[in-house]
Amino acid sequence: MTVMGYTAFLFPGQGSQTVGMGESLYGDDRVTGLYETAEEIMGSDFHDLMLNGPEAELNRTKNAQPAIFIDGLARYRILRDEGVSPDCILGHSLGEFSALTAAGCLSFAEGLKIVKKRGELTGSVGVEGSMVAVMGVDYSMVEEIVNAVGDSVTVANHNSPNQVVISGKQESLDKSCEKLREENAKCIELDVTGPFHSSYMEGPEVELKNYIEQFEFDDPEVPVLSGVSGSFEDEGDQIKELIGRQMTHSVLWVDYVNLLENSGVNRTIEVGPGGTLSRLTGKINPDIERLKFDEVI
Repeated sequence: MTVMGYTAFLFPGQGSQTVGMGESLYGDDRVTGLYETAEEIMGSDFHDLMLNGPEAELNRTKNAQPAIFIDGLARYRILRDEGVSPDCILGHSLGEFSALTAAGCLSFAEGLKIVKKRGELTGSVGVEGSMVAVMGVDYSMVEEIVNAVGDSVTVANHNSPNQVVISGKQESLDKSCEKLREENAKCIELDVTGPFHSSYMEGPEVELKNYIEQFEFDDPEVPVLSGVSGSFEDEGDQIKELIGRQMTHSVLWVDYVNLLENSGVNRTIEVGPGGTLSRLTGKINPDIERLKFDEVI
């Protein structure tokens, strides 16, 4: 399929993993070397986990994050081999590391090592907290209520005009949801291991930043969006500094998609096993054409 227009590649974050992900890719000679490198870093049984589960084990943060990264980079390599190239790249949370690797800031092996470490750190926060998806009220209402509850809860993601994710200690999440339901909001607790993208991630963030210091970040080959600055970045050193602050920073997907529109993007391709980012992007701007990997290849 020939893709015309100004195109952004989107890399999904945790939650997009599924048993059997990448099954159709594994035998493709174009990505054999990539999977061999992944086995060297993750162990020879990791791809079996991706293909066959069990689901509960794949969903563990330490496994889900590397699995999504491996799958995304395999799909990216095939897209490029088919002549489908991005004009810019961005990722949702974890997906930002996939985006940076695809943009050439890191090698596949370097990116996977960092994501493996991130998954281990993220999965062992040591704080009794979680995340809750809030629907049915606008962003300003959610922000007002969580600010009133206090510092122990914060807005973690602004995913679409009708979906905001809050993160924090369980008691504060419960108080926030009680107030939000009074405003006719719907609150759904997410199946995560901690309060991601909140101040409670400061410890893991410092550890990850220290780990990242050993790697040199090259300038990206195409513009890549930083979730921290909210802008397209083109200098490796700056990207390295920004990604070191990502774990405590909110993911403002609505702002990112609006930036795509303002930058002239008229098409997105989701480089992952599902279509979550495509659906969210459509809710923000239905005029952007949204394609999934299987619709392009």
